[in-house]
Amino acid sequence: SSGINAEYGISGNESNTIEMFAYQVSNQCMALVRDNILLPAREHPGLAYVKVSSAEQYVPDVFFREKDEYGNVVTKEARPLPVEYLLLQLPTGTPKDGHKPLLPGGVAPPRFPVVNRESLDMEVFKKYYRVQPDEYFLESLADINVLFFLYTNDTLSFHDSLSDICTAIVKIDREAAQVFKESPTWATLEQILAVDTVLTTSNGTTWSCSICTLINDSDKTVCEACGTPKS
Repeated sequence: SSGINAEYGISGNESNTIEMFAYQVSNQCMALVRDNILLPAREHPGLAYVKVSSAEQYVPDVFFREKDEYGNVVTKEARPLPVEYLLLQLPTGTPKDGHKPLLPGGVAPPRFPVVNRESLDMEVFKKYYRVQPDEYFLESLADINVLFFLYTNDTLSFHDSLSDICTAIVKIDREAAQVFKESPTWATLEQILAVDTVLTTSNGTTWSCSICTLINDSDKTVCEACGTPKS
């Protein structure tokens, strides 16, 4: 994804591991583009080209320095110019505890299971949401896994309204969060959560583990995956 004069993302590297990267263009690059004297090299994405002066436009000479095959620092004309000379690398990282809410302060909500698991359903969200204090409604939703679950769940669509709570989270706007909580869509979700449902299969009732969300048979007293006692 991209921001103003910046790029950031996650990709694999030559060591077969995941690597985060971020960079932005330099002030010199912005000046060259502003004055319309820097051109891309069509056949070589890693190169740019400084225009040559013409009767319509004067272009000053642009140089860069690099080491030659003998290790000597030499000055070269920027025709062509390696794009890497126009970029500044930015620091990147992730929080040590990925289960903390996106907002600082308040009471940290219980951990919500990681998304993209088949057993995630409204029963799992109900157990999570029911233990949240009303005054920390904003914090309870300030979790990327919660937001992703709400956006992708099959029970109730939040496609048109989830952007409102995301904006409230970014701005730490509790009033906007309260407006979202009082919206018809969230009121419908509250009614769904108020109904006590029991998961059933052809073999009888089952229960969902509160930790790993595995669906266990009713005769199991502990989760077969993680060993958590049945609640």
